[in-house]
Amino acid sequence: MITQEILTCPIIPREYLYPKSIEAFLEAFEGILDLDIENGMELDFLIEGREASTKISPVLKLARTEDAKDLADICKKVYENSYPYREMEDEKVIKKLIKDPNHHFILFKVGEYSAGCFRCVIDPKEKKGYMGGFMLRKQFHGVVDVIKVIMGSYYWMWSTFKDEVVMWHCENRTAHAALQHMTALCGIDTVAIFPNKDIFYGSVESDVMGLIFNEQTLNNYRTKKVPALIENALEPFLFADNLYQLGFFQLVSPHLELDQQKITELRSKVKRKVSKDKHGYEHFCLTLQGSKSYFSFLHTPSVKNYEKVKYHMDSLEEFQVFIEEFKKCMVEQDIRYCEIFTSAHEPQNQQILYDFGFRARGYVPCWQLDENEQYYDDSVVFNYYDGEIERIELLDQGKELFSMVGLKVA
Repeated sequence: MITQEILTCPIIPREYLYPKSIEAFLEAFEGILDLDIENGMELDFLIEGREASTKISPVLKLARTEDAKDLADICKKVYENSYPYREMEDEKVIKKLIKDPNHHFILFKVGEYSAGCFRCVIDPKEKKGYMGGFMLRKQFHGVVDVIKVIMGSYYWMWSTFKDEVVMWHCENRTAHAALQHMTALCGIDTVAIFPNKDIFYGSVESDVMGLIFNEQTLNNYRTKKVPALIENALEPFLFADNLYQLGFFQLVSPHLELDQQKITELRSKVKRKVSKDKHGYEHFCLTLQGSKSYFSFLHTPSVKNYEKVKYHMDSLEEFQVFIEEFKKCMVEQDIRYCEIFTSAHEPQNQQILYDFGFRARGYVPCWQLDENEQYYDDSVVFNYYDGEIERIELLDQGKELFSMVGLKVA
């Protein structure tokens, strides 16, 4: 007599897709997934309305130091030794990151073989989490169920650090919209466009910034100050307001009355310090002699971009001089792309950036921790890019923002 064993899996109801908060996402998996990722986390679940997949559901495992060589090999093979962020090909660097309690790598195991990886970085001071570095070996494309991999990875990250992190962010590629689709299923919204930011496989490519909050983050941590925006920042704000119901704002046209004599004096006091690490990154720090003000940023020569800008200044004249010097650096190094997150409550800074050719292409609520480390100011994402946008694939949400900020495909 032939008997057939029927195996059943928990089903994630359709209404839990595209959740509005981290808590809503976690609720869908409550009691379904085991968080014991050190020994292997099974992805035994189905999604309502999605046809039963014949694809492989790998086991998620947290990487140990002995996995560093495997992680470096994944990066080399996936990007054919062309990944622009070369430290991810360095076994020693990866081993050091694995030892850091704020860095975590997840391996996708098919049997004993590592099919791919993902990682997250925790910033305890700012209560932020970053998700990135999703890679899948080419022989597993169309074989591994990547939607379940993403969902399982997010469930571990967001559950494990739910008491330490109030918002998570990512940057998604736009050569194809697949990863954007998967992150959107988990509740991540597109809030900014980074045109022509990266170079992958030798081709210039744009990125989008994704964001998701804890349920009470905006209520409990967002500043009560009303955003004060120049006209160029209005459309990104309205887009974000539609997502998060941000409330009142002020539209202003700042008249900059800068002290030109002070600016002339400050120009003679600008100091530029550049340090280069073994992976080719250049760390710039602009300072003013006799002042504690600074303007720092990171140069990635492999993609010719500037990012991770941080600054402190005591006057608008200082900010003006810093941006002048920043632009000089851009010209000298033939920079294709750069981005600056500036306060949504300082329209004079926004105006200076606009006057120097930067444009607002995103609005990130509750982003910039204030000096007293109690609340977060909103930020406007200003960026500059060179050339034309020749190819980009976006979801409807990204298409709407792309159009609202005045971008076009060649």
